[in-house]
Amino acid sequence: MLAPLRVHLTRQYAKLCDRPDFDDPALIAVLREVQQDSDPATHVERKAWEMAMLALFLEDTGRLDDRSEVLAVGAGTEPILYWLANRVGRVVATDIYGEGDFAGREASASMVDAPQSHAPFAYREDRLQARWMDARRLDFADESFDAVYSLSSIEHFGSPADIARSASEIGRVLRPGGHAFIVTECFVRRDSRDAAPVDFAVRLLTFGRRRPLATPRRRAVLDDVFTPRELRRRIIEPSGLDLMQPLDLRLSPRAWDNIARYAPGTCDVLTPSGSFYPHILLEVSRSVFTSVCLPMEKPRP
Repeated sequence: MLAPLRVHLTRQYAKLCDRPDFDDPALIAVLREVQQDSDPATHVERKAWEMAMLALFLEDTGRLDDRSEVLAVGAGTEPILYWLANRVGRVVATDIYGEGDFAGREASASMVDAPQSHAPFAYREDRLQARWMDARRLDFADESFDAVYSLSSIEHFGSPADIARSASEIGRVLRPGGHAFIVTECFVRRDSRDAAPVDFAVRLLTFGRRRPLATPRRRAVLDDVFTPRELRRRIIEPSGLDLMQPLDLRLSPRAWDNIARYAPGTCDVLTPSGSFYPHILLEVSRSVFTSVCLPMEKPRP
């Protein structure tokens, strides 16, 4: 299936997650379909935003029909897979199921043989397939899918070279005129001490006892969060795809109302309000980040 000759995007997709996005009735409506166990109007958080933005983007690009074949990279068991299975011709979920840091929480090995066991609602079981697959080496022929997406996964695929390789693979398996939607994490405020040269200096001064993975170009702390420049160099350019809109890095004052922080030495999240919601910005090691969407299109020959 080829993409429509013209795509009219109804909203800004190339942007940071922001609190006013949840004032959009269309976004709330789709989240009520995808996340049926919580109210998106009160449980405001960036991971839900990612799924809603993907759904709205696929609708805008004409991909929500029975002709479309959609690939999910680093898919885990997210409910958006099952929502899509009810709306497109074929969904293939790929991940290193049963392996890696997320195996016990978001990428169970049982997903490969029994995706229905993770379904949050009824879905067309013949439309969804799950496969174990390394995102850096997608086992598909060139130009196999009409749409490819990855939600907050690509930052976990390894080194900058590994991430670039996975972006290239996404571009390779996408059909000309097809669309990719990559969501990852982007700094909105980066402390100068959270930088690769600083981490590398710490590594040298401590003879590798602290920050042993740091290099002159790779941070040991927050190495899975990108600067805007890194988004372009590590994801957009290696993909060979065109970003469909200029990237909007603005945030409203409301985004800063309830910044989440990890309690020292734990995975517990602390917020000024005492409530997890709204959950838009996260502060780690003096720097602040949130989710960012990259809507892309593959040029036609």
